[in-house]
Amino acid sequence: KAICDEVSFKLSYYNEYKSYLSIMAVVFEKAICDEVREKFHALADPAKYYEADVERIKTDDVYVSRFLTHQKEDEADVSKYTAKDKDEAAKMIDSVFTWRKTQGIRDLDYSDTKDEKLKCLFFKNKDNEGDNILWMEVNPYDKSHREEVQKYLLWLVENREGEKECTQISCVLALTDVGLTQADVEFIKFFINYFMYYTPDTMKKIVIHNMHWLLNGVWKMVSVLLSEGAKKRVIFAKNTDIYNTFPKESVVACCGGPDPYRGIA
Repeated sequence: KAICDEVSFKLSYYNEYKSYLSIMAVVFEKAICDEVREKFHALADPAKYYEADVERIKTDDVYVSRFLTHQKEDEADVSKYTAKDKDEAAKMIDSVFTWRKTQGIRDLDYSDTKDEKLKCLFFKNKDNEGDNILWMEVNPYDKSHREEVQKYLLWLVENREGEKECTQISCVLALTDVGLTQADVEFIKFFINYFMYYTPDTMKKIVIHNMHWLLNGVWKMVSVLLSEGAKKRVIFAKNTDIYNTFPKESVVACCGGPDPYRGIA
């Protein structure tokens, strides 16, 4: 019994110690987030932002930490971030908030849209980690409607399931039967810039499915916009290779998957 009591005491002590470390980690992370907040408020111009965005920065530690992890794309431990990283995170908050107001993101509303030209973009199913997958069927995309599709992209990501929890997303560009005449370099640039500079650590990976070799030149042209960390998140997949990245049942029809869903009727 004495041995059992000793073991029970040690287990209790160990669990309390783990709980203490967990609490201290949260306290430490909050202190770092508060430091980023202070740096942001030192350079902030509230007239350039949505009031709701500023309120979120004040209260949402996870959201603030995303601006930090965006600075070092392969490092999730905020304790390893330098003063320079925190400065850059604060500058990014200012840049993102200014851009969001300029783009009118909080004023967009496509909740009741039945516009077929926008259906080339849609969220459907989950990746291996349970996060949402954003699909783009490039084949039916019409570049003459680029501006409207860009706005729809902003609205989709802003209003996605899990946005308030700052979950990441996987993106898929479905390029089956897409040739040079259908490739819209300006839209691809907008797509990349949006996730690179105006959404804090949101894009987990981007899968480029069935890209024809004729588009290699286009990809070289736009890939220079990606940071080295972002380039590591790009996956090229042919046909059923996409099943190595996503659960088979999550792959939709435009990429040859068993889910019959199509954005375009």
